[in-house]
Amino acid sequence: MSKYPAIKASLKERLLGSEDLDGHALPSEPELARQFDVSRMTVRRAIDELEREGYVYRVQGAGTFSTGKRFQQGGFPVSPFADWSAHPNKRTQVIAAGLFPATPEIAGVLNLSVGDDFGFVHRLRWDGDLPIVIEKRYIDAQALPDLLSYDLSRVSVHDLLARRAEVPLTRVEQYLEAVNLRSEEAELLQVRPGSAALLMRRTTFSGEKRVSYVMYWVRSDRFKFESTFEP
Repeated sequence: MSKYPAIKASLKERLLGSEDLDGHALPSEPELARQFDVSRMTVRRAIDELEREGYVYRVQGAGTFSTGKRFQQGGFPVSPFADWSAHPNKRTQVIAAGLFPATPEIAGVLNLSVGDDFGFVHRLRWDGDLPIVIEKRYIDAQALPDLLSYDLSRVSVHDLLARRAEVPLTRVEQYLEAVNLRSEEAELLQVRPGSAALLMRRTTFSGEKRVSYVMYWVRSDRFKFESTFEP
């Protein structure tokens, strides 16, 4: 697994949860590299993407700074995985799944101690011959220790957490934003690097502890969100 997506996710969670206004300085690249136990190049790649997505900005010779909290608008529904998997033309491909010891960056995302086990699930959803959704999920292994005993091409991990987690789930936070795809995601979705897509990030909590953190990259040319409400 690449390390920089988890570092990026950890930094983004800090930025979104921070009460600091525009101009709050991030730790330097050497400091972040020591904190996450990775190279400066890995940290730089994570910050490059945060800058491209508008979460931070750089000042030559001065450092990297937060752009402040983004405007948030309403909510949006997400179709259950069961609705997807029941359709005859749709399928889910498991790219990778396993239990691993948490590195510093994963520990930061899930509030674990370094070395604690976490579950990792990387899946690709297809509509016929067209890939349209990438999923990368990180799970506290203590919450769902039998994760790998299930057919992950057919089950909803969120439903497993809701029904079988060893800890009570108390809330889910999710964010939807527009992004440009990196080469890794663009190749899986069979589009050009830099193509526009939707990124949904969902965090599931038990109390104040994160149980699951998942990112979905969605082809915006093949997918839409809609909702009906009373005016």
